[in-house]
Amino acid sequence: MLDSLKRLTKHSLVYGIGHIVSRFMGFLLMPIHTNIFPPEIYRTPTLLFSALAIMNVVFTYGIDTAFLRFFILEESRQARQRIFSTVFFTILTTGLFFSLILLLFPGPFSELIFKSADYKVMIRLASGILLTDALSLIPFLILRAEEKSAQFVTVRTVNIVLNLGLNILFVAILRKGITYIFVANLIASTAALLMLMPVIVRWLRLKFSRHTLLELLNFGLPYIPSVLSVIVMDKIGNFYLDRMAGEKWTGIFSAGCKLGMFMALVVSAFRFAWHPFFLSTYKQDNAKEIFARVMTYFLMVTGFFFLLVSFFIKEILQIRPFGVGLIGADYTAGIIVVPVIMLAYIAYGVYTHFIIGVFLKSKSMYVPIVTGLGGITSLVANELLISHMALHMKIMGAAWAVALSYIVMAGAMYFVNRHLYPITYESRRIFKIILVFGGLFFLHYFLLDQTGFLIRLLCLLMIVPLLYILQFFEEREIRAIKRMIFIFANKKNKSD
Repeated sequence: MLDSLKRLTKHSLVYGIGHIVSRFMGFLLMPIHTNIFPPEIYRTPTLLFSALAIMNVVFTYGIDTAFLRFFILEESRQARQRIFSTVFFTILTTGLFFSLILLLFPGPFSELIFKSADYKVMIRLASGILLTDALSLIPFLILRAEEKSAQFVTVRTVNIVLNLGLNILFVAILRKGITYIFVANLIASTAALLMLMPVIVRWLRLKFSRHTLLELLNFGLPYIPSVLSVIVMDKIGNFYLDRMAGEKWTGIFSAGCKLGMFMALVVSAFRFAWHPFFLSTYKQDNAKEIFARVMTYFLMVTGFFFLLVSFFIKEILQIRPFGVGLIGADYTAGIIVVPVIMLAYIAYGVYTHFIIGVFLKSKSMYVPIVTGLGGITSLVANELLISHMALHMKIMGAAWAVALSYIVMAGAMYFVNRHLYPITYESRRIFKIILVFGGLFFLHYFLLDQTGFLIRLLCLLMIVPLLYILQFFEEREIRAIKRMIFIFANKKNKSD
């Protein structure tokens, strides 16, 4: 078990470091944009990027999900080349078709997204972004399947750094305006695709299998409602706020959600490593025990980051690299949504864990049902919560709609997995995690929010002692903790 957990941890850390670097560079876009553009203008890229997330599903139509499964489970190199080539040529053909529609008819899409036909140039730029990102998707999946996490992270990081640099040039220095956010994105996406060309050349052949395509679509198409539902959960709140609260609050909510994406760094690292890990581990005799332990540790790690950010979000916002705040002064009202958005990401990570049975049993028909429940929850919650809350609290309604939808989705997938691939989870240990982390959060929320830094830090350091008092740790874990403390103490003594 230890070797398997080490392998998952290794790739999670590499993906995680890469995502932390990439997302940190992405976070630097937020101070650029929010310190230059007021919320009602920042609302424009918020809505278009939300629409891009939806349109990206049209460009890939679930075939990427099927590709990862069939590629990993196939042992023959020729069969893998056939799968890659079939998928790549399919996405290339349909992507060119969809991009041409956006290029020729941008007006209706602009009206739909912005309630105005004045954003045709942005729609045309979006068509190029969608095509290059769709073509990059399968090579990225190859790197994940081959567990080449370092190369994966390198390309991702170059993409984000280039995007950041061009945003600084176009938006902050040259003051070209909001449109050039998408010019920078298109250039960065094109650069990433060029960096992935060696992967494409290595696997692409003049092969196309209709049978393979139908097999992939049969598995992947049921994921389209699923992916759309997830996007609805994440993005539909922006459109509800834009229509029901006003353009200003759309921008403020978007900035708050980006701060909540501190948790997305952790969950994304786990998610990228999880699928290849369980697909290559499930044949082991103790696989279910390993998977149960992974869930326990996942909740511990995400719980720690949840408290860390919740306790010190105000201090984080006081960090001013190059004299510029992380978010503009007009956006600080959005920090109230940060804990709720982080909770939503944790629930999504739990859902990702529970999807084991669907993959192993090829029962993808359950996915649209589960995510559909989440999507319906999101629509109903947005409608009820946003419409019935005071103007300054409508963003909390949108945030809770995201969290509730993911919690419903995770709960539904748990019952599906219990039917397909039952795992005995460490329920007592999980309860103790929820008790300690939940108790500390509510203590902070009601009593410690305005207290000093050291008091909040002390509460954070109480996590391990409280878990120890509740007899959470196993004997071998206690030995490991003592060993870590001993090593740390020795290093400190040597440095002194």
